[in-house]
Amino acid sequence: MSRLDSNKRTEFRQSITRSGVSRVDNVNFSVSVGTAIPRSVTLHTLPPSVLSLVPAYRSYRYILVRDDIVIIDPDTYEIVDVIQG
Repeated sequence: MSRLDSNKRTEFRQSITRSGVSRVDNVNFSVSVGTAIPRSVTLHTLPPSVLSLVPAYRSYRYILVRDDIVIIDPDTYEIVDVIQG
């Protein structure tokens, strides 16, 4: 995400928040890159507007943990990126 300028970062965040996905407030895993999350967590598809900003995320899914957008590899359930809120 550091590659996006502030306008694109704002657009990224707005696209996610407009998607209506529920936030998760209580998690029993570390929200950091490389952490494998429980498979019981429901992953969400990234909106097309986000994929146009960051095409590299095409094969990933996401969850919202508090104010952070957490990008997940759906094959391994490992966190690949955390966009801080």
